[in-house]
Order: sequence, then structure tokens, then C-alpha cells
Amino acid sequence: MDENINQITGYFETVPLWPFVLFGFLGLVAVFVEILNRKRRANAIDNFRYTIETELELLYPVHKGWPRNINTYLCSRLPEMQQNFEVLRVFIPQDRLLSYNTDWNNFCDFCRNITDEKCAVAEQPPASDHVAATKQSTNKEPDPKETFHRLVSDLLKHTNL
Repeated sequence: MDENINQITGYFETVPLWPFVLFGFLGLVAVFVEILNRKRRANAIDNFRYTIETELELLYPVHKGWPRNINTYLCSRLPEMQQNFEVLRVFIPQDRLLSYNTDWNNFCDFCRNITDEKCAVAEQPPASDHVAATKQSTNKEPDPKETFHRLVSDLLKHTNL
């Protein structure tokens, strides 16, 4: 056993130490980069959540009512949300990136296609007569409020990684 220890000690006495110092330095740099990336990711998540909570405060998480010209209201908020979406996209794992992009595209499509008329139709009470009820049930579109809440929840699920 002493022979092995003497051999190892002799090796470290004859070998230069700069490779070990270099690898140690690279290890420290890697740890600092990881810490920095975790902080940047946390900030991206916080900014994305904050943007959704402030820009859509009338509609999410508690629905207080549709503003007039809902299409204009939502589309005017998309650029700010798009910026935070792009920043957060960098930190989404590759296997979840397709789902993230799909959820964002669905949200954008909803914002561009929602109209005050669709909201008004969804808020109307159900018809009392049978003919109108069957006609309404065949042309029934999903409630925009429920769709909106589902889309926003789908976006926010990506911040819980």
C-alpha cells in the first residue's frame, strides 16, 4: 500500500499543476454560468407571469367582464406578451418547446378572432322554446370565457417547470 501512495505522490511531484488549476477554474466558471442561467430563467418566468397578470387583469384569473372591443383590447396587449414569450422560450426544454409554441399560437389565434358578437352570443340565456334550443345547440360555440381561461392556464403551465 505504501508503494502505491509513494508512486502517486511521486507522480504529483513531477507533473505540472497547471492542468489541475485550469480544470478547477473551468469547473468554477461552469457553476457560475449555471447559477446565472437559473437566475435568468427565474426572471423570465416572473416577467411572463407578471405580464399576463397585469395585461389581462380584467380577464384572468378572476373574470371581471369583457371590455368593449375585446379584439382590440387583446391584440394591443400581444406585443408585450410576445416579447416575454420570446425571452421565456430560450429556457423551455426542447421536448416541451412544441407544446409551448402551440399554446402561444392558440392564444394568439383566439385574441385575433374573438369579437364582441361572439361574447354577446355566449352571454345570452338559453332559448325557452324547443326549436330555438335545438338550433342553438347545433351551432353552439364554446364559451369564450372558458376558452380564454383554458388558453391562459395552458400558457402558465409552462412556467411551472
